[in-house]
Amino acid sequence: MPRHDSPAALSLEGIAVTVPRRTILDIPALTLQRGEVLAVVGPNGAGKSTLLEVAALLRRPAHGEVFINDQRVTRRNALALRRQIAMVFQAPLLLDTSVLANAAAGLRFRGVPRSRAEATAREWLIRFEVDGLARRSPRGLSGGEAKRVSLARAFAVAPALLLLDEPFTALDAASRAAIIPDARAQLEATGAAAIVVTHDLDEAMALGDRLAILVGGRILQDAPPLEVIARPATLAVARLLGIHCLLPARVTERRDDLLHVSVGNQSLTLPAAGAVNSRVNDSVALVIHPGRVALGRPPDPAPPGWHALRGTVARVTPTAAGMTVHVELDRGVTITAHVAPGCAAPFDSGSAVSARFPADAIHLIGVEADGCAGNA
Repeated sequence: MPRHDSPAALSLEGIAVTVPRRTILDIPALTLQRGEVLAVVGPNGAGKSTLLEVAALLRRPAHGEVFINDQRVTRRNALALRRQIAMVFQAPLLLDTSVLANAAAGLRFRGVPRSRAEATAREWLIRFEVDGLARRSPRGLSGGEAKRVSLARAFAVAPALLLLDEPFTALDAASRAAIIPDARAQLEATGAAAIVVTHDLDEAMALGDRLAILVGGRILQDAPPLEVIARPATLAVARLLGIHCLLPARVTERRDDLLHVSVGNQSLTLPAAGAVNSRVNDSVALVIHPGRVALGRPPDPAPPGWHALRGTVARVTPTAAGMTVHVELDRGVTITAHVAPGCAAPFDSGSAVSARFPADAIHLIGVEADGCAGNA
């Protein structure tokens, strides 16, 4: 859990990293409390690695200040503060020596005597369940074992800030499923702050207290993961999260506390509370997660408090969890529903259906004229 009664593990203020003719990282403010894990997701070239380099004090920004444990980083104290930081890379980067020596390497680099360093390292090998490999060479380790050793090495130095750069990408699904909960448990046990850079949304959800979406060197959204998933701030965020159920719509009327929008040739009446900036004739997008869409047969009415849009089944795609049914409404607009096993058979391609969803399943995103989006 984040600790607000102690110095922030990391603070970035007015950070700008530039290369000739462009800015590759622009972070006005970012604070990470002790015990807090920030998962950072973004496309290739978004600036994720640059962000880690700045946080690790390996790259000086062109502008701005970095604080570690509330101490402003300067040329004079950068080395001492860097010793409060540990980093885990996508490749384990193990030395050609024993597993125990690898786990103790960070402590030895910090001047800790060998016996004490190895005793601490062995404790962390035990925590990550690889202590039986202590005398072995890392050359024969599996990917999961090597990753556990690299994590033990990082945790052994008791970092105030742990930085993980795509740490589990190279692992198979079974190894990842086993090691991610262990890493999360150790983060919670030690109270270390961490930044985890990943392309994997499930990994980000499993590890992060916060989820930051980084695009073009800027953080577009930073909030608890479930909030980001349920209420993406922009279309760019929604698409990056793989949210494909984005229905284009237009505001036709705003009266009292209600907003009337047209979706193709159909209309919906929505609460205006979450759409304070939307005006008549504004283009908007409705975010509706497929898991909250139910299918029925018209003209059967939708449940009380639910909305319904009429359409035709365009295609049905089998999935491990059942079926994904794509329903074409009109004018090329499509809504998607996840249907549990055994319930999808009646919804054959070409059949008329009613796509139904509760009012609280809708999140409205405003679409600006330049194609970008902001909260509506």
